[in-house]
Amino acid sequence: MKMIKMLCILALFMAPLTSCLAYNIKGYEHEETKELARFVGAAVLEIEENGEAAFFQFREKDSRWLHDTSYIFVWGLDGMRYVYPPDPSGEGKNMLNLKDIDGKPIGKMFVEQAESKTGEGWVHYRWPKPGGKIPFWKSTFIKRARAPSGKIYLVGSGKYNMRCEKIFIVHMVNQAISLLEKKELGALDIMRSRSSEFIFQNSYIFVKDDEGNELFNAAFPKLEGTNVLNLQDAEGKYFVQEVINTLRFEDDCWVKYMWPKPGKTEPSKKLAYEKKVSVDGRILIVGAGYHPE
Repeated sequence: MKMIKMLCILALFMAPLTSCLAYNIKGYEHEETKELARFVGAAVLEIEENGEAAFFQFREKDSRWLHDTSYIFVWGLDGMRYVYPPDPSGEGKNMLNLKDIDGKPIGKMFVEQAESKTGEGWVHYRWPKPGGKIPFWKSTFIKRARAPSGKIYLVGSGKYNMRCEKIFIVHMVNQAISLLEKKELGALDIMRSRSSEFIFQNSYIFVKDDEGNELFNAAFPKLEGTNVLNLQDAEGKYFVQEVINTLRFEDDCWVKYMWPKPGKTEPSKKLAYEKKVSVDGRILIVGAGYHPE
């Protein structure tokens, strides 16, 4: 364990592109995403080796664990907060019902990620920087840890205004499909809410059928109820036709086109992931995307 710990810390500070045995950064494109996953993974190793004694290290100012806006927080799976370096007076409180400015239940979402099969995951929400009041988009990586005592913790850290990863979009589409399979079209109202996991940064869910009828679009609701089969982007690309033709033979695909960000009119490059699913005997295409620039 000590050797693994040393390798992980070395990867964190000396070799940014190196993974370690304790956590998986495969699939991440951006270095800042990999660094955050390594940071949380190294903290998990500290807890798994040193138990609750590691909490004192996480609170040390100007250390590798606490500097600028970067810090490690630790909760129990019941929502009890044990480590919160920005404001230690907030430790010892149950945060299970914590929500962001949009009402997103991030406390429960943190716990859900830690309790998931993989024991890790991402939560995206709006939160003020330490000492500030204005909320910014923040992406937090959560990972489960087991102390030598047997106590299970969730360990997390986040960054503000992170670049979106393709893996985030694929996860959101798959979660939307799972919800549609459970609630059918009743899921659409949930996905429209800013308090759901289906809206973050400039990403949102949209749904159409295999004939191009737009059933749902969280950011551009005026498209709902229209047929978008012949819709062209700013460069004349029939991107909806491209997706539908591709999905006649494939289960999913990526498509690139020019499209405005939510609330904007000027188009910019967008990458969208779209996947087909059968809901109540009807073939639907569920998608989400992001603007890489």
